[in-house]
Amino acid sequence: MSTVGTPEPKPSYRQIEGIAQSQAAIDEVIGEARKLLSIFDYDLRNRGYGDPARIERLRHFLLAGRAHRLRIALHDPDSLERHEPRLLNLLRQFPAAIAIHRTVGQARNATDPFIVADDHSVWHQMHHDQPRAIVALHSPPDAAPIHDRFEEIWLLSEPAVGSSTLGL
Repeated sequence: MSTVGTPEPKPSYRQIEGIAQSQAAIDEVIGEARKLLSIFDYDLRNRGYGDPARIERLRHFLLAGRAHRLRIALHDPDSLERHEPRLLNLLRQFPAAIAIHRTVGQARNATDPFIVADDHSVWHQMHHDQPRAIVALHSPPDAAPIHDRFEEIWLLSEPAVGSSTLGL
């Protein structure tokens, strides 16, 4: 597939208020991912990860390339079994492509959930208790600091859920 003559997508940035707008923005970010999706959250509740359409978007992303990866860092991964069984089923299907970690140490102080696609698109909620968020698509200057923040959180986390330990 040639990209000759294909114009680069234009950067966009907008503020968001409310859960429904955030869920739609998260789907937009997932749709822009080419190799890596990185998610930080408390427990993923109220973000739409139980929605079959969202899981299908993630499945499509993972099937699009053998090197595609989904990394999730959570403060409370124990709630996934109760609240996000579809996501755990996806983990069973793609155990080498999905990693779910539990935050430890200083990473437990993070209060701003986000998802970042590669190094160019991001949804970022300013504080988990507030509905205000932003979405920036095709905007490396907006996504890069969030990508770097995820890498710091990831380093201060430990494996929490594996495909072989599900259901124990």
